[in-house]
Amino acid sequence: MPPAGSRLSAAARGWLRDRFRGPSRGRLLLIAGVVGIVVVAAIAFTQVQTSETVHVSRPANQPLRVLFAGDSITYGLSAEDRDLGYRPLMVDALSAGGPVTELRANRAGADTGVVSGILDAPTNLDLAIIELGTNDVVEKTPLPRFETVYGALLDRIRHESPGVPLLCVGTWGSEGGADGSDVYNEVIEDECGERGGTFVSLYGLYPVEANRGPAGRDVFGGTSDNFHPNDRGYRAIAELLLARISVG
Repeated sequence: MPPAGSRLSAAARGWLRDRFRGPSRGRLLLIAGVVGIVVVAAIAFTQVQTSETVHVSRPANQPLRVLFAGDSITYGLSAEDRDLGYRPLMVDALSAGGPVTELRANRAGADTGVVSGILDAPTNLDLAIIELGTNDVVEKTPLPRFETVYGALLDRIRHESPGVPLLCVGTWGSEGGADGSDVYNEVIEDECGERGGTFVSLYGLYPVEANRGPAGRDVFGGTSDNFHPNDRGYRAIAELLLARISVG
């Protein structure tokens, strides 16, 4: 029997061959992003597991059920195409190893309280990815409220799907910035860690100017700005998160 990495690579090749037929510009854009993502996924799924890795068990006879809860970044705002946000890129990469059912609660411009209000926590999840807090930084949500709402959201997810692995994504911004994001990230890390989840910081990606902008382009969701990730930024986010997931 070939190793898991070989099985994943074969599945990825078949998926790419079936999906990307023809030279249309949109498909070429997707190929450029997804080929690299699938390679990263193959490496992540076979890497040595560490305490900072989310360990996911793929069901034998049903799709992998993955929840994405987030704001405009989970929505994919400012990607050139709706399929080039980090969320669809991750789903595509995870699908190389078997079918995936994607569930989501995301809203552009929403803080954690708003997303919590629209989340109908699913049952039988295999993985939950929570990308929230950036708009709480912008709106200066009081820290005690943020801590309460964020923790309660995680508890609701775990109530409906006991033991589901949690991957908690930090805010989109710079470490030590004047916006005060550091304390919000500390809350995210603490609340996630208390529930056995894994925190992933985006501080290493935001300062890279090539991951954002330029402003004024026609993009998915409207007109681009200099804040939200661009295609390269979303690809970097997807790669970072996939590298923290071990599926077996």
